[in-house]
Amino acid sequence: MLKKGVMCNIILLKGVFLLKSIASFFTSFVLIITYIFGLGEISTSPGYELARKEKLTPVVSMFAGQGLCCNGEFFYSSGSITAVGFTGLAKFDLNMNCKKRVSSAIPDEFKTRFQSDHIGGIDCANGKIYASVEGEGYKYNFVLVYDCDTLEYTGEYYDLTSEYLTDGIPWLAVDRENGMLYTSKFSDVTEILAYDLETMELTRTIALSETVNRIQGGSVYGGVLYLSYDADDSTDEQVLAVNTEDGTVSIEFERHLPNYDNEAEDICVYPLHDGSLFHIIDYDKLICANIMHYSKSN
Repeated sequence: MLKKGVMCNIILLKGVFLLKSIASFFTSFVLIITYIFGLGEISTSPGYELARKEKLTPVVSMFAGQGLCCNGEFFYSSGSITAVGFTGLAKFDLNMNCKKRVSSAIPDEFKTRFQSDHIGGIDCANGKIYASVEGEGYKYNFVLVYDCDTLEYTGEYYDLTSEYLTDGIPWLAVDRENGMLYTSKFSDVTEILAYDLETMELTRTIALSETVNRIQGGSVYGGVLYLSYDADDSTDEQVLAVNTEDGTVSIEFERHLPNYDNEAEDICVYPLHDGSLFHIIDYDKLICANIMHYSKSN
């Protein structure tokens, strides 16, 4: 027979568990309601404003939760769900209507030989999509090249090794004017790696004026490298600007997204007809991916 004190403790623990369950359910309910009805206000620091946003369906979000780039005619995206071994690429018109998508984007040879299971940030140039691909605990870091029209793997790839990319290759950005490709590791980033786009040889490293963390995407526009910073356990995100000549880091603008259990992903900087310039994937961990388009305010 249980003693009276033990019984009281059991009842107390059950009560605490019930309260936690109710709180968890209520939190999830509130998140779903705010998602459906769009409650709360998305805001930015002065100088920028939200031009528009698209909520992608859960299925399409599988193909668009990681990387984003634009060639002026189409948007391209990448998606990865490591837990189930899913990788994909997608093609959208400029209004984010999905025109084509391809699953199992990482070729079997990379899955078998290197356990490559994750596509991160992407960029495009000269009819090609350049994708950052990780494998076997960040031991292998590749850039795989795909065709913009078909989204199929071209057979072209580059091994960027783990000498500098010690915790993976989360993003990459193509500098079309100078024929360069930039990337970095994810955490405690003190330098940007600069590769020749044709040979993919490391030509130099760009020492940063300050250490940055949790970089999820990059894009070059007007000679400036813009980075998408994902704040840990927060919905206050930042777009950073890096001077590729001297490595000076500054905050371009800040973003507040009150509705989302949000993970800021890739960034694409490309001027569109509606005045939007910065295009960012925000992965709503509750339901799906959202594409945010920002413009400079007057």
